[in-house]
Amino acid sequence: MNSTTKALIAAALGLLLCGSVIFWQVRARKAEPVNLSAEDMALIAEDQPAQLRQQLSSDASARKDFAQDVKRLLAVAEEAHNHGVDRTPEMRRQIEFQRASVLAQNYFEQLGESGPNISDQEVDDFFKQPGNQQKFDELINDARGKNPQMKAQDIPQDQLNMLKQRMGRIYIGQNKALAQGLDKKPAVRLQTLLQEARVVAQKYAVDNLQEKMKATDAEVDNYLKAHPELDTDSKKRAEAEDVLKRARAGEDFAKLAKEFSSDGSKDKGGDLGWFGKGEMVPEFEKAAYALKAGEISDVVQTKYGFHIIKLEERKTETKDGKTEEKLHARHILIGDQAANPFGPPQTGRDKARSAVEQEKAKNILDEIVKRSHVQVAENFQVKMPEPAQMPNFSPPAPAPGQQASPAPAESPAKSKAAPPANKKQK
Repeated sequence: MNSTTKALIAAALGLLLCGSVIFWQVRARKAEPVNLSAEDMALIAEDQPAQLRQQLSSDASARKDFAQDVKRLLAVAEEAHNHGVDRTPEMRRQIEFQRASVLAQNYFEQLGESGPNISDQEVDDFFKQPGNQQKFDELINDARGKNPQMKAQDIPQDQLNMLKQRMGRIYIGQNKALAQGLDKKPAVRLQTLLQEARVVAQKYAVDNLQEKMKATDAEVDNYLKAHPELDTDSKKRAEAEDVLKRARAGEDFAKLAKEFSSDGSKDKGGDLGWFGKGEMVPEFEKAAYALKAGEISDVVQTKYGFHIIKLEERKTETKDGKTEEKLHARHILIGDQAANPFGPPQTGRDKARSAVEQEKAKNILDEIVKRSHVQVAENFQVKMPEPAQMPNFSPPAPAPGQQASPAPAESPAKSKAAPPANKKQK
């Protein structure tokens, strides 16, 4: 399949299934319980990224864990089918589109990069056939129904035409694959089953399981009691209160910031420069705007941790005919952000909630597995992926009588990751 066709298929799938999570599933039926053999598991493993295949090829425990994960997901798919999730017209269309995509992908991959392409005229002729235009319109309407932004506005005609060309190639590729009997190949049949059931299992998980997996506040409280090492908020607040006492007692605020603050402003003595409304998180902004010049706030908690704010000065600016009051402030942040400056801030309570929800999810999935009829082989073999061929960038050997040029000295490049482009870090 040439690179253009691959891109077209990927784009069509992206529009129709935007925001979805890929679940490896097998279509389960009451009359035909899923039973994956060692050969089936080997085929599934071969579809995984090279890094995972390498691990699976050499680690028996990793293969067992992989099989267990597949079994859990297969069981969810079986339960979804038993509850009739696949019987709605929208889900039937999605399942049909999944099947078409898998078959088209295999057809184009079989052709290779130099294989014949599908012309625009072939696509136009395809949509002139009875039912095909309606199929396209229904899929577009399904996508619009899932995406509020698409639903609120019309799709430009040129984009619709481009999407029709992409989807037409998928369906034409499917028809050519069927004509060649590609759907009979074991690997393709397994891929088709996996992709068909993915959308059904996802729908069932969102509608029936997601809410059950959420942690209640009481469950989080109990977890924190059992794991006091996670309850870091109390320790941080106590530390912030101690620093606040020292600041209000007259110690130099900038020096305290350099000593105790955990964010990027500490080297500047906690100086945040000038900022206006909407540039800081709400709790920080409310506390800062309530201060007079020279005042120090109480301890303020935000998602980043515990802040002590000192207002340096205020000013009023006029921009586009509107006046805006801006603040110049310093702060001291007692938090964990220094440990992972580019990740989302996570409090001890956040970690406890995540742990509770992971445990609830595991228990719910294990219960589904117990009542399912899914069988998955755990003892299977995975081929070690072939190492990627690296291009040879070595300089050509010098001609007889010539002296080889010395290689340039390496310059250690120091890359500096940019901070996230969200609101100002507090």
